[in-house]
Amino acid sequence: MKFLHCADLHLGGAGGQERMRAFLRMLAFAKREGVGVLLVAGDLFDAPRVDERTRRTVMEAFAGNPSLCVMIAPGNHDPLVAGGNYDGAMPANVYAFGGEWSCAEIPAYGVRVWGAGFTAERMPPFAPARKRLRLTEGLYDLGVLHGDLASPGARSDYRAIAREEIAQTGLGYLALGHIHARSPVQRAGRTLYAYSGCLQGAGFDEAGEKGAYLGTVKGEDVELAFVKLCGSMTLEKTLNVDGCGSLTEVAARYDHKIGRQEEHRVKLTLTGSPKGFAVDADALLRLLAGRALEMRIEDETRPEADLAKTAREDTLRGAFVRRMLDRIGRAQERGEDPAVAREALRLGLEAFEGEVTRHVD
Repeated sequence: MKFLHCADLHLGGAGGQERMRAFLRMLAFAKREGVGVLLVAGDLFDAPRVDERTRRTVMEAFAGNPSLCVMIAPGNHDPLVAGGNYDGAMPANVYAFGGEWSCAEIPAYGVRVWGAGFTAERMPPFAPARKRLRLTEGLYDLGVLHGDLASPGARSDYRAIAREEIAQTGLGYLALGHIHARSPVQRAGRTLYAYSGCLQGAGFDEAGEKGAYLGTVKGEDVELAFVKLCGSMTLEKTLNVDGCGSLTEVAARYDHKIGRQEEHRVKLTLTGSPKGFAVDADALLRLLAGRALEMRIEDETRPEADLAKTAREDTLRGAFVRRMLDRIGRAQERGEDPAVAREALRLGLEAFEGEVTRHVD
C-alpha cells in the first residue's frame, strides 16, 4: 500500500496559481502511482475560509480520484471551524480530523490513520489520548498532525509536539506539517516521523526542491522517499566578483557561472571585492532582467584592498599578501585560473581583520 504525505499547500493564498498547479500535479502523481492514502498535515488552505472557487476546485479534484482516501489534519491557517473550509458537504473520500486525537480505519488498504486538527488559530501541546479503543487487528498505524516539534515543556501556540509523545503513539509513521522546510525521516521509539515541507515554494524564504514523502507499507515496515512535485523553485546562488571592473563584467560572470534560470527565482549573494567600484544592486538587477523568474540580490562584497600597499608592510599580513600575489601571478603566467588563490587571499585578509596574531621567528 502506498501513501503520500504533504503539508502546507496554502491554497487560496500568495502564489495561488503556482500552488494550485503543484496541488493538481500531486494528485496526478498519486493517481499514476496507485497511492491509496493522502495524508495532508495541515494548512491545505491559506485561511479558515478561502474563496469559493478555490475550495470548489480542491474538493472536485479530490472527488475526481475516489479511490484516494484523503485524511486531513487542519492547521492553524485552516482550522476546523464553523463556516470554514471543512464545514458542510465534502467528497465521500475526504475526512478532516477534529481537535481530539482519534483514528479512522481503512481496512481496504490495511491501514489505520490517527490524527488531530486545529479547531482555533492556536492550540495547546499535543497529548495523545490514552482512551481504550476497540481496534481492528492487523492494520498498519499512520498518523497526521500539524504543529511545532519541541522539547518537553517548550512553549508554542501551535501545538508543541514532543518526541516523547510521538514515541508514545506507537505509530509506524507520523506525517507532520507546519514547518515549510523538509526534514529527514527520524525516529522516536518505534515511530518514524518527518516534516514534508511545503508542496510549492512561493517566495525567497522557501528555497530548494519542494514536494511530498511517498511511503510504501510492506507488512510491518515502511519505506519512505521524497518526491519533487513543485514547479518553480527558489535557487540560492553565490557569485564572487573579485576582479570585476564594472557591472557589465559582473553580469558576464553571472552568465558564465550561473546562466539563465527563467523558470525559477534566484536569490543571488555577491561576494568578493570588485575592482575600483561599488556594486549598485538595483542597477545590476536591471542589467540581469529576464535571466530569472524573479531575482533578489544581497550584496556582501567588500571594497578592494590596496594590495600593493599592504604587500610593502613589514608585517605578517604583508608577508602573506606578497606570497599570495606571487601565487596568483604564477598561475596567470601558466594560463591557469587563479580563483582559488584569490579566494585564499580574501579569506586570509578577513582573518587578519579579526585580529589574528602570531609570533614570527
